Amino acid sequence: MESTALEALSPLRQGGVPVTNRTGSGGLDPGATAEGLRLLAHLHAEEPTPALLEALRNAPVARGPLALDRDDALQAAALVDEVVSDLPERITRRSLTPLSADFAAIHRSGELRACPTEGSWLDEELRADAAASLSRWRSGLETELRRSPLDRLPDDHVAAELALLAALLDGGRMIDAVRFLDRHPLRWVPDFCSRVATRCREPFFAGIAILTNALLDDLRDRLGEACGLPRPAEDGTDVRRRRRWTEGRFPRACTCDP
Repeated sequence: MESTALEALSPLRQGGVPVTNRTGSGGLDPGATAEGLRLLAHLHAEEPTPALLEALRNAPVARGPLALDRDDALQAAALVDEVVSDLPERITRRSLTPLSADFAAIHRSGELRACPTEGSWLDEELRADAAASLSRWRSGLETELRRSPLDRLPDDHVAAELALLAALLDGGRMIDAVRFLDRHPLRWVPDFCSRVATRCREPFFAGIAILTNALLDDLRDRLGEACGLPRPAEDGTDVRRRRRWTEGRFPRACTCDP
């Protein structure tokens, strides 16, 4: 029987053997957080299907692993669940046409000028170094990270990086997860999510973008506390860092810009 896309993104277990850099959780549930990251990875990797929307209807986002106790996440989860609940009782591909069109505008045509790949947000001279860094992070995880639908995506796609982060958490590699967050997703995913949230047509994708940013931001704080690794000084810790992305202010442009 063919695996579903959600099953394909499930964690690769390592015989229950923890990786050596596991540390105190500081109130973080790594397993639940990894599950939330894999769900977000799937939502960024493939356009909505009737099966996926039925699954979200049966397991609302507001009551799952993406239910964070912070205003932006709570509002975004409620938004996603409202969109799903408003769909026809029998969800068909035709009823999902607006969502499919918006997914294409985000992930395929570049219409929103919000590239879903890290390299697009970097200066040209930094791209080779970032690609080499990603290759090192993926070492030992290629079997998991090449499962469908990730096998069709670039290594620096937002979905691929979320899945890699989930794999690190599943392996108990919490310190590595902090370092990977700082080196890769937190350098560009908030800007990507900002553009999607402020430019997309469908509230569903605005909610997904806000949830993605909220989960990464919350995870960095919790992991940093658990591992004794505060955010880099240039990252900032004030309200402006947390709100900048929702105000449409982008410190970097991506190659989708004219």
